[in-house]
Amino acid sequence: MKKIILLGLCVLMTVPEIIGQNINRDIRQATRELNRYNLDPLQNAENLTEAINLIEEVIKDPEALDNYRAWQTRGEIYNTSLTAQVTMIQIGQAESLSRPHEAMMAFESFRIALPLAERRHETRDALDGITEAAGHLGFVGNTHISAGEFDQAFFPLNAVYEIHNILIENERDPIFEDKDELYNHLYILGITGLGTDEAELAKSYLIKLYEARFDEPRVYTTLFDLYIRTDEDKAFKYLDAGKEVDPENIDILYAEINYYIGKQDFTMLQEKLTLAIEKDPENHTLYSVLGNVFMNLMSEALAEENDEEVTLYFETAQGYLETAIELEPNFFEPYYTLGSMYFNKAAVLTQRMNDLGMSREEQRLYEEYNTQANELFETALPFFQTSESLEPNDHSTLIALRETYARMQDFDMYQVFNERLQRLEKGEKIETPYFGN
Repeated sequence: MKKIILLGLCVLMTVPEIIGQNINRDIRQATRELNRYNLDPLQNAENLTEAINLIEEVIKDPEALDNYRAWQTRGEIYNTSLTAQVTMIQIGQAESLSRPHEAMMAFESFRIALPLAERRHETRDALDGITEAAGHLGFVGNTHISAGEFDQAFFPLNAVYEIHNILIENERDPIFEDKDELYNHLYILGITGLGTDEAELAKSYLIKLYEARFDEPRVYTTLFDLYIRTDEDKAFKYLDAGKEVDPENIDILYAEINYYIGKQDFTMLQEKLTLAIEKDPENHTLYSVLGNVFMNLMSEALAEENDEEVTLYFETAQGYLETAIELEPNFFEPYYTLGSMYFNKAAVLTQRMNDLGMSREEQRLYEEYNTQANELFETALPFFQTSESLEPNDHSTLIALRETYARMQDFDMYQVFNERLQRLEKGEKIETPYFGN
C-alpha cells in the first residue's frame, strides 16, 4: 500500500513539469511556424496563421502568465502580422488593415514581457519589439483619424505615448524627439479622447498642454467648454491663457461670443462681436449675430416704450443684417430676424391699439397705429417668405407666416401655413418650400 501511495505522489509531482514542457514545446513550435513564414511570406501565409493559433493557446494556460518567452513570442508574431498587412496596403493588394486590433495585442504582449525579462538580451528584444509596435499603432491611429473615427484613434495613439514613456524609462531613444512632436501628439490625444471612456485622461493631457502654454488655441477653447458649466473662474483662466499665447486668435474670441450668447449679455456680445468683425470682416454669421443682439436690445426698448432707443437699435440691427445678406444671400437667419423686427414693432402697436379707449383722440390714434401696424406687417412678410424658401421646415418661420397672414386678414394663406405647421409638428418633413427658391 505504501508503494502505491508513493507512486501516486511521484506522478503528481511530475505534472507541473509536463505542463511546463508542453508550453515550451508550443512556444518553440509557434516560433518555427513564424520562421517558416518569414522565409517566404507570400507563399507561407498559413504558417503565420498557425503561429497565431499556437501562441493564443499557450497564453490561455495559467503557467504562461509569468513566462517571458510566451509573451515575447506573441508580440513578435503580431508585429510580423501587422507588417504583412501594411505591406499589402503599400503594394495595392488591400485598402485597409484586415486585423488592426493586433497592434494593441503586440503592444500588450511586449509590455507584459518586459518586466519578466531576466537577461540583458531579453530586455533588449522586448524593447525592440515594443518600438516596432509603436509604428504599427501610429498607423492604426492615423487610419482611424483619416476615416473620421476619432474616438477609436485615441487608444492606439495613447499606446504610442505609453511606449514613448517606457523607452525613456529604459534609457532608449524616445518616440518623440522634441517637445513640439510630443505636444502635438498630446493635443491629438486630448481632442480624440474626450468622446471615449477615458475622457478624464484626455482632459489631463489638455491641462498638461495648458501648463506648457502650447501654441494651439483649441487647447484653451476646449478646456473652456469643458469647465464653463461647472467652474466659470477656471474656464476663464484657461481662456485667458489662450489669449496670452495668441492674442489675435479668432477661435478664442468665438468661444467668448458663444458664452455671452448663452448668457444673453448683450453689452459684452456687442463688444466681442464688433472685435470679431474687425478680425474677420467677411464672416456673414458675425453680422447676423450682431444684428440679433441689437434686435434684442430693440425688444427691450419696445417693452419700456423708449421710442428713441427703439429707432436706434432697429436701424443698427438692420444695417448689420443687410450686410450679412450682402455677404451671403442664401443665409436664412438675417431674413427671419429682419422680418421679426418689423413684426414685433407692429405687434407692439397692435397692443397699444387694444389699450385705447373710445374718445375722439384715442380713435384717431387707433387709426394711426392701425395704418402703421399694417405697413409693418406688409414689410415683414417678404422677409418671412424668403426665410421659408430657404428653410421650409423652420418652425418659427411657419408660425411667423401664419400669424402675419392672420393679422393681414388673409385667411386662405393663414390656412396654408397652419396646415404646414401641423404637418411639421407631427414629425413630417416638408420637402418643398411654398415660395420656392
